[in-house]
Amino acid sequence: MKTFSLQPSVQLFDTFAEFVTETKFGPEDCLLTAKFLRDTRFLPAGVKCTILCFEDYGMGEPTDEMIDKIMADFRKMPNCKRVIGVGGGSILDIAKLLALKQNGTALQLFEKSVDIIKERQLVLVPTTCGTGSEATMITIAGIPSKGTKMGLAVPQLFADTAVLVPELVAGLPEAVMLPAAIDALVHAMESYVSPRSHEYTRMFAREAIRLIVRSFATFLMEGRKAAMPAIAQDLLLGSHYAGVAFGNTGVGAVHALSYPVGGVHHVPHGEANTRLLMPVFNAYLAKQPDGRIHDLTFVLHRAFGLGPSGNPWTKLTKMLDLLLPPKKLREYGMTEAEIEAFSDLVIATQQRLLVNNYVALSRDEIRDIYKSAW
Repeated sequence: MKTFSLQPSVQLFDTFAEFVTETKFGPEDCLLTAKFLRDTRFLPAGVKCTILCFEDYGMGEPTDEMIDKIMADFRKMPNCKRVIGVGGGSILDIAKLLALKQNGTALQLFEKSVDIIKERQLVLVPTTCGTGSEATMITIAGIPSKGTKMGLAVPQLFADTAVLVPELVAGLPEAVMLPAAIDALVHAMESYVSPRSHEYTRMFAREAIRLIVRSFATFLMEGRKAAMPAIAQDLLLGSHYAGVAFGNTGVGAVHALSYPVGGVHHVPHGEANTRLLMPVFNAYLAKQPDGRIHDLTFVLHRAFGLGPSGNPWTKLTKMLDLLLPPKKLREYGMTEAEIEAFSDLVIATQQRLLVNNYVALSRDEIRDIYKSAW
């Protein structure tokens, strides 16, 4: 049996002002956002509600310890009926947890050792073009005590409303936009070849790949200043469509192998995925070139607009190198000994993702992927 869920209702606004007008912020709302959005967007717009700012609790990607601090302050708002998350994937992922009954720590939620009950309306508004979190029932956080990241995937985490505002993405700096958009491309590619994929998920993944590849080509041709106003909506929709796809199929080895790298060496998620994308897919191509990955090759071929003799995997590698200059995992501080240690850690902690691999990868094959990226 194949199932497909398209859970949140979706609103698309041309401007931030339209979003504020329609959302009607009030005293029973809690807004979780970034300080610069609070100061440059929400306060000037006269938004009246409780505002929690991500940076007040820490910097970088979220950990369970950071989330516990946010939840402690959120519990001081017993009358909150609606949580509105506006920001990057980290902010959206945390907002999902605030919409739940506050009956345990973040780690207890991730380990499912407490009841997971949704108690509040949830509105999610992405300001980056990577995670697709607004479309998924997934939240991710670093768990320093375990030396990796953990994910929680339950229907209670679905937003009630996903809001897309291209204006919020158009001003993204290059260093934020590029790794985020590559992460969205990884979502679409991993979803496309997942054993759980089917006609509906592949439809969303194909369109995500087309939009993102086209946006990257425009960006490389015209440069950020000229390209961003034109490609902001395509990137935002591409990220959202990829979120719909992988929200139904899950992601696989690229994400599974990137989590220890990000968790231990604090490599941003999108960048860690970029470094492992081609090593993982090269392993897939070598192991089973004639399955679903053959179809993905054709999808990429069309997205790049190549002639009969063109190789889309070579083209993709070159494009990624132009977007983010190549960098080996050892340049982030990963040691040779960690190749073995991370391979064991992935096997021990990431089975939730490894079951979504295009083909099964043994512990030694995972080690060899790390070696090729190291």
